[in-house]
Amino acid sequence: PIQLWHLGKKELDERMRALVAPLGVECVDAFRVRKTFPVRILSGWELKPYAILHSSFLEVLLLDADNVPVADPEFLFDAPQFRAAGAVFWPDYKQAGKQKAAAIWRSCGLRRPQELEFETGQVLVDKERCWAALCLTMWFNENSDFYYQYVHGDKETFHLAFRKLNQNY
Repeated sequence: PIQLWHLGKKELDERMRALVAPLGVECVDAFRVRKTFPVRILSGWELKPYAILHSSFLEVLLLDADNVPVADPEFLFDAPQFRAAGAVFWPDYKQAGKQKAAAIWRSCGLRRPQELEFETGQVLVDKERCWAALCLTMWFNENSDFYYQYVHGDKETFHLAFRKLNQNY
């Protein structure tokens, strides 16, 4: 099953819904979900952890709209890395803003790891096993007006939350 999360009619109009309807895609308006599950800030990058937390699935493969799978990604749910850790993140190709981001890591009592940032255009996660880390990720994103000054969007919020809570990935 597939859910297509969006931020209101400006992002997904009726014509666009009609394009995915034959595929059995459930379109979910995050602004409607927000009425039941309030969130402080909900715009572009903040939608990712919000959609993961509030999707109806226990295991989630999040793909950004600009990600185009060239093969059926269903096999990822059986990958040994996912079964072992409950979360898979792919590395980004660079680290942005090393100095500014280091301050945020220190404020959380952590040293920034010597690894690449997460590329959060694709995230594979078991919500039950990673619930606390996902909630902390969402908290960072609910406060994006502060955190995004120091990190590049949501990618380091996932990384920081999983490291802070010693959650495997």
